Amino acid sequence: MIKLIGTAYKRDDFTTEEFYDYWMDVHAPISAKAPGLRGYVVTEVIRKMAGELESEAFVEQWYDDEEALEAASASPEATAAWDDVQKYAKTTGTFWVAKEHIIIPPPDQGPGLVSTWKEGRDG
Repeated sequence: MIKLIGTAYKRDDFTTEEFYDYWMDVHAPISAKAPGLRGYVVTEVIRKMAGELESEAFVEQWYDDEEALEAASASPEATAAWDDVQKYAKTTGTFWVAKEHIIIPPPDQGPGLVSTWKEGRDG
């Protein structure tokens, strides 16, 4: 598997809550339509511990291989997702293509439904 990892920054006219609400309610369903997408995770930065890099969030998307990533990137679905980014986020993020080397697998988190976003924020 290949993973696309990127930084995400909210627009200055968005609060943190508005940024994540838009991402989960509007952008994520658009972005999730990319062909060949095998996983999609948004990681909210709670606080920085060390280092130079600043980010409000990280996005991770998994594909079978680089060819699948390239095909998805060239799709109308990916174009729609990139066009939507400017509606809630800055377009200055940094992105990497990466390969994981899992030391300890993360716990199973369930089906990963976008609809659980509001429940987690409200309670």
